[in-house]
Amino acid sequence: MGRLKNTKHEAFAQEYAKTGNAYQSAVSAGYSEKYAKGNSYKLVEISGISERIKEIHAEIEKKLIERSELELPMSDEELLSILYSVARRRPFQGRSMVSVTQKGKTNEKTTEYQYSPTTEEQLSAVDKLARIRGMYSDKLELEGNMDLKVVVDYGDDDENEAPTDY
Repeated sequence: MGRLKNTKHEAFAQEYAKTGNAYQSAVSAGYSEKYAKGNSYKLVEISGISERIKEIHAEIEKKLIERSELELPMSDEELLSILYSVARRRPFQGRSMVSVTQKGKTNEKTTEYQYSPTTEEQLSAVDKLARIRGMYSDKLELEGNMDLKVVVDYGDDDENEAPTDY
C-alpha cells in the first residue's frame, strides 16, 4: 500500500500506530482540537487509514524481529505446554537483566529467579484448557415436545356447525 497521499492522514496513521490514542494523533497530525474531539475515532475507521496503521504495525514488528528484540509468535504446542505447566503449578525459571547508566557508564545486573503460578493463575489455565478441549458448550441446546394444538372457538352460535365463510 505504501504512504497515504493525504499528508494529514499519513501523519495521523504514523502517530496512531505509535500511541494508539486517536485524539492525540489527530492533533499531532495537524487537525484542530475541536475536530479531533468529535471526529478522531472516525479517522481510524477510514479503510485506507486503518490499512496503513496495520501496515505500519507489521513493519515495526518485522524490524523488531530482525533486531531480535521480539521473538517469532509461539506455536500452538508452545502455548499448550505453558498452559499445562501453569495448570500443574510447575515453577518457571527466569532471568531478568537490569541496565543502569550513571555518568556515561552502563552497569548490567542479571538476576535469576524462580516463579510458581498462583492458585488464580492455575484455575485460569485449567479453564482455558477446558475450553480448548470443548468441555464447555457455548451454545444452549434445548430439547422438548414441540407439538402445537390450535383450538378455535367461534362463540356460542351453533356448536355442531363450523362456519363456512372465511
